[in-house]
Amino acid sequence: MTFDRTIQERDALAGGRERANLKMAYFLTVEDSPQHAAVSLKWTFRIGLLLVCCLSFLAGNTCYCHADSQENVSDAAAISKPIISEILVEIRDVRDTRTKWIEMARGLIFFREGDRFSAARLDKSIAALRLCDRFHEIDVDVKEKEDGIALLFCLTPFRLIKDIRIEGKYPVFEREILNAMTIYSGDAFIQEELPKQQTLIEELFQREGFISPNVEVTAIEDRDDGCFVIHVRIDKGPYYRLRLLEIDGDRAFSDARLKLKMKTWRATFFPGSSGRFIEGDIKKDIKNLTGFYRKKGYADALIDLKVEENAGTKSVSVFVTIDEGPKYEVEFVGNKQFWDLTLKKDMVLFQEGNRNDLGVKKSVRRIKERYRSAGYLQTHVKIEEKAATDQDEPIRMLRFVIDEGPRSIVRSIRIAGNTQFDDEKIKKQMLTRLPGLLHDGAFVPETLADDVDAITSLYLKQGYMDTQVKEELEWNKEKTGVDVNLKIEEGVQTLVSSGTVTGVNLLSKEETRNAISLKKGEPFRRYMIKSDENALSALISEKGHPYVKVKGEVSISEDQSRAEVVYRVDEGPFVEMGPVYYKGNFRTKVKILQNELELQPGEPFSLVKMLDGQRNLRNMDIFNSAKFKAIGLKEKRKRIDLFVEVEEKKPYFVEIGGGYESEKRFFAHTKIGDRNLLGTNKTASLGGELSQIGYRGEFKIKEPRLIGSHIAADLSLYAERKEEFNQNFGTTTYGSSIGFARKWSERLTTSLSFQFEQKEQFRRDSQYSETETLEYDSDQFIPRSILVATPLICYNTRDSFIRPRRGTFSTLSVDISKGLRNSLDDFVKYRLDLRYYFTPLSRLTFACLGRTGYIEPYGSTGRVPDDQLFFLGGTSSVRGFKENLLCFDAQGDAVGGRVAVNGSVEARIYLGLDLELDAFFDTGRVSDTFEDACSGSGEFRSSAGLGLRYITAIGAIGVLYGRKLDPKEGESRGRFHFSIGYTF
Repeated sequence: MTFDRTIQERDALAGGRERANLKMAYFLTVEDSPQHAAVSLKWTFRIGLLLVCCLSFLAGNTCYCHADSQENVSDAAAISKPIISEILVEIRDVRDTRTKWIEMARGLIFFREGDRFSAARLDKSIAALRLCDRFHEIDVDVKEKEDGIALLFCLTPFRLIKDIRIEGKYPVFEREILNAMTIYSGDAFIQEELPKQQTLIEELFQREGFISPNVEVTAIEDRDDGCFVIHVRIDKGPYYRLRLLEIDGDRAFSDARLKLKMKTWRATFFPGSSGRFIEGDIKKDIKNLTGFYRKKGYADALIDLKVEENAGTKSVSVFVTIDEGPKYEVEFVGNKQFWDLTLKKDMVLFQEGNRNDLGVKKSVRRIKERYRSAGYLQTHVKIEEKAATDQDEPIRMLRFVIDEGPRSIVRSIRIAGNTQFDDEKIKKQMLTRLPGLLHDGAFVPETLADDVDAITSLYLKQGYMDTQVKEELEWNKEKTGVDVNLKIEEGVQTLVSSGTVTGVNLLSKEETRNAISLKKGEPFRRYMIKSDENALSALISEKGHPYVKVKGEVSISEDQSRAEVVYRVDEGPFVEMGPVYYKGNFRTKVKILQNELELQPGEPFSLVKMLDGQRNLRNMDIFNSAKFKAIGLKEKRKRIDLFVEVEEKKPYFVEIGGGYESEKRFFAHTKIGDRNLLGTNKTASLGGELSQIGYRGEFKIKEPRLIGSHIAADLSLYAERKEEFNQNFGTTTYGSSIGFARKWSERLTTSLSFQFEQKEQFRRDSQYSETETLEYDSDQFIPRSILVATPLICYNTRDSFIRPRRGTFSTLSVDISKGLRNSLDDFVKYRLDLRYYFTPLSRLTFACLGRTGYIEPYGSTGRVPDDQLFFLGGTSSVRGFKENLLCFDAQGDAVGGRVAVNGSVEARIYLGLDLELDAFFDTGRVSDTFEDACSGSGEFRSSAGLGLRYITAIGAIGVLYGRKLDPKEGESRGRFHFSIGYTF
């Protein structure tokens, strides 16, 4: 006969993502024979064994134990659990080798052959297989064998999404569409998820103003590797445009002024779908208009919105109704301590509105808090109100009548009872102070309460656990002066009489002693016990024992003077790093990921290294995201398997740009590249630029981690021809460079680069005869070979690269140049660049620049070629001057020098609507020019001016006018400059 019975069958994940089935089957075939009685006995035993297993499993009484430890069960319970004689893993429906899948699965199964069966452990095995997110179906069969039972795990791996390709996305960015989707490149492919993506993308385009977008999402299998490419085709369809924007109820401001503040109205000037009506934008516009009205004094302003859509004409009419309410005018009376401008910052009603007069009440409370923090403890604020009418506009006049009351000043601070610390030490802990040069001496009760806590904490750090600090205040009759008396009851100082650590085998005595703070003779601080526990745990954990347990125990003597501290350590089992499995790296080679992870299989498991590796992967420019799953850590296994899931960026990129700048006038540039060349995390690019001063082409390869180190390297080959404005020479250059850079922190970077150039300088005009040229500088106009080594250090604390508002930026570099054919290029060039940004007001930023350069020749001629000298004047140095013409000769040509110094101060005022007004002052000097007679040599020349910039997401675009403060004869008074990006 045959017996086949299912004891457990479950659905592992909702939604059909995974399925886990467990089947236990016993097969017994018995034929008629003399041994029938014996077989029946055997059958009875097996039925009993099966029932015991089923009841044990269903009752949930199976002892919990992880896969790598022995179960602590009684002999009777052990007999009731069959022995696992064999574990089989079957992988279904895969294109690549099954070996890695079997290895992966075996590492996640919490059984080993010879273990006794445990339902809890089986649950953990299924949970681990599910958690790794690699298997679509998980089936488990349990079959009887003569020497026990066999577990058969039948697993079907997910097939992955290799790429997502989107057609018809404009004007929405591809990244926005991908963020709206719940699937991504490297994710498991599930057919049932595709309709959901279609809905999500359609909803995104509807929010972006399209009426009825149609999205088709299909999947095509790549027969080479079995992965899928998702194709998204978007038919955006028609969209609404704003036909009419009508504003009603606006008395204080014109329609034109309000419309200028509305993105919805400004969008109508853009062609095509860029000018579509977006419902989300109009809601933001209403919110911004409300804030604008409140800021202008209309705290009760209410704005109502009505949108009418015409499906026939695909147009929208927007009706904005404004109830401005009265204009609030506030006046402060009686305030002597604070200016009106300061108190206006406390007027909450102009930020949050004044519904039910809550804004006024909050403003009064803020004013009182400001006075109290300045020592005015009896300040009263009364509101006097009167209505007024200015022509047709209602005005609500609010007069804040302030009775400041007496200001409480600290007359003296007396401390008694202190023996451990002197008065000065204690006073340094206090914010309550006597009047002086840097403190006004104001008395604030809340500050004194904080001071008491600070003094108590000071004593606590020295082992005084029961210190009491009592305050007594003595006021004068007018309540203007107060004597602060602090009485300190220090109590008993508790010192550590012994600090021992038991159970530690992995650390040396020196390491253990340095790890704990509560050593013999140190002041006892109870809060440091937890700190020492964490310090010991961290050290031992990094030795491959992440399950370490440290418990600190303390015994204090009866007189509170001594404390015995014992740290009991259970190091736990040694845990090693298991295999690391990667998913989503279709292009990136595994060795590149392993290099970033810095944690190899077989090494002691380190949680710190694992987190560092995760950060390294996320910082790589080739990935959008990186996720880690450490399986076995929660279950406290002796081996941790790491599953890494990455989402690769699209490797290829194309950049095209162009524009107009004063330095090079009209220009265009392009670049194509691969940010993950051959899957090695190297960036290869080919680019070129053409402008009115010449052209440049460059091929570059960048390696972010040279030979596995944290040093970035780049190699480039380039060709360039340049004829800068107002210079009587040009250059043709062919060269190559190799550079090495190391980022030591978020702020500090150093680099070392080497350049080899073949350079030829030529004359741009014919005013010099051939004889004059030969006599003057004939060596400059023959081909030169130059080798340059440049060390550089950069320190950067700016809050933004595109629009810095705070921080500093400084670089120091030295060019060590050697001419291979002559000594003209034998020199050392020093360059220093210092920039500082600070923002005293939210709309005002000051930017300061200081820059200097110096060339020291060491060749036999002592002369430096013109194309190596410093030139000043123009957009990037001293505005108001033509490019390179801060110093010029008799013919009006630019003259360079061996020494250059220039500086700038710029005030950047944000006007709103992404516009910025700039006021600047520039000055500069060029000296050691090698010219006997030139204008401007050796003297500082300055300019000042104004500019207007438009702030975009990729930088500022601006026009500036600089006016010379000391024009020479024949020079213009000033000059306009066009720039893309900030000049510094």
